[in-house]
Amino acid sequence: MDERVMTLTDEVIDAINEELEYVSTLKAQGRSDTVHYGTAGQILTLQEYSQRALNAWVTNPGEDQSLHELRKCAAIAIRALLTESCPRRDVTYVRA
Repeated sequence: MDERVMTLTDEVIDAINEELEYVSTLKAQGRSDTVHYGTAGQILTLQEYSQRALNAWVTNPGEDQSLHELRKCAAIAIRALLTESCPRRDVTYVRA
């Protein structure tokens, strides 16, 4: 497994906030994908953008385009937790 530290940096938080802010403008743009379809709709949207990230990784040189799509995925997942609830779960951590 990768040994990089998994910490939310200011850069990542800013990117997610920018995506969430962008999503809030979609209704004013007349976008049809702004209708609230609950958890299932959030999951379907996440699935679509995950597929776009995969396609970008396969068809573009480098990783920038796929990371751009993953940024959208992160915002979609967080939006789902914000709008649908964010229940706590029991997690047991195993330390090496």
